Amino acid sequence: MGLLGAGPDVFAYEISVLKLALENCGEAVDLTINNLQMQQERALIELETGRADFNIFFTGFSANREKRFYQVDVPLTRGLLGHRILMTTERFLDDLASIRSLESLREFAVIGSGTGWPDTEILSSNGFHTVASDYESLWRMLAAERINTFNRGIHEAYVEHRQQSSIFPTLVVDPALMIRYRFDYMFYVRKQDEQLGKLIERGLRRAYETGAFMRHFENHPMIRKVLREAQVEERLVFDIDNPLMTDRQRQIPDSYWHHF
Repeated sequence: MGLLGAGPDVFAYEISVLKLALENCGEAVDLTINNLQMQQERALIELETGRADFNIFFTGFSANREKRFYQVDVPLTRGLLGHRILMTTERFLDDLASIRSLESLREFAVIGSGTGWPDTEILSSNGFHTVASDYESLWRMLAAERINTFNRGIHEAYVEHRQQSSIFPTLVVDPALMIRYRFDYMFYVRKQDEQLGKLIERGLRRAYETGAFMRHFENHPMIRKVLREAQVEERLVFDIDNPLMTDRQRQIPDSYWHHF
């Protein structure tokens, strides 16, 4: 599997879901993780053309990716990825705490978001001012206050803060707000590797049928920790539309999505 950006510590849960799928697929399969140093779209092109040294990739779903690849229609984080909270600096905490409307948030926030990330398009299409760059640069831009927020999945923010705060001590996780839309990571393989995609999908669906998926989700240390730390019930939540959803994605069973 190809792994981008924040690395295996941040993506420990997603890696564990692939391991769970392979454990439940009914076949013996070896798994190797390749850490990649490239933009997300470049990784997708490498996979699509068969030049990549990996044959599985997970990334946020979109109509474009659904068309180009074999998409495994099981959301990895049960939609936690579409619950976006904001990294910011100490200087902007009071400003964010004073926001009471979606329009006020649009007016205030200059949101860092990754180049090629579906989130960037989702936020921009909903009227937010987004600044796109690569993952590492966005942390530097936030610390330098060239942007005032960096949008992160609720399950990503706290582990990333622990990583980044030793380098950028003014960074904090905003406790006041959350932007929510239906969105998640999916596993993708080349269309020519449909058999591999079906194997992963079979493993995930079997894990749901046996209860193994939910036991894994509810007991994974990263998920348990973030559901405790995020205090969603204390946040003002803004629901926005995801224009990237296709009819196929809207038909994913509701039981595959987490509800706070």
